[in-house]
Amino acid sequence: MAGKRASAKEVSELVDSLGDRLGRELSTQSVLFHQAIAERLGLKGTDHKYLDVLRRAAEAGPVTPGDLVQLTGLTSGGVTGVLDRLEAAGFVRRVKHPSDRRQLVIEPVTERYAEIGALFAPFRERWAVLCARYSLAELRLICDFFEQATALMAEEIARMQAPPGPEAAPASAAPRAGAGAARTARAAKARPRRAP
Repeated sequence: MAGKRASAKEVSELVDSLGDRLGRELSTQSVLFHQAIAERLGLKGTDHKYLDVLRRAAEAGPVTPGDLVQLTGLTSGGVTGVLDRLEAAGFVRRVKHPSDRRQLVIEPVTERYAEIGALFAPFRERWAVLCARYSLAELRLICDFFEQATALMAEEIARMQAPPGPEAAPASAAPRAGAGAARTARAAKARPRRAP
């Protein structure tokens, strides 16, 4: 027997709860979780996530500091700071590019992966127990939701990092382009999609 059709008010309240309350709480707990992992590794919370970006990108080939600028939206100085901290903690090394000796390549130190994985192991076990509560069809639906939400967030990041168009710029901001606009444009370069 089919369930009662939800009212527009019920749907609206659930969507609001999903986005405003549950989404925000999950996001906050995710940040705090990764901060705790990073502290155990001797890193800052954001450095740990930038290491993950580097690890994924390195699977597709050599990664230069310039690639990381594009992938993360950080300035070149910001990327240098992250790489300095990751290198000091022993998670990356700077080496000469295999085909262009003038460039540096950033290599993750793969020997440290097991150490990182060990910190995530208890969470993975509990995640498997949580997922076992759902049917295959429900898990597929959850996966679809996460994929769509991740794509939406990536689009919003790109939108926020893009320089404002002439129609979006307030009249009072027009005369003040200068260095700030150039910095915004550099940070908003299209980030290449790399194969996982």
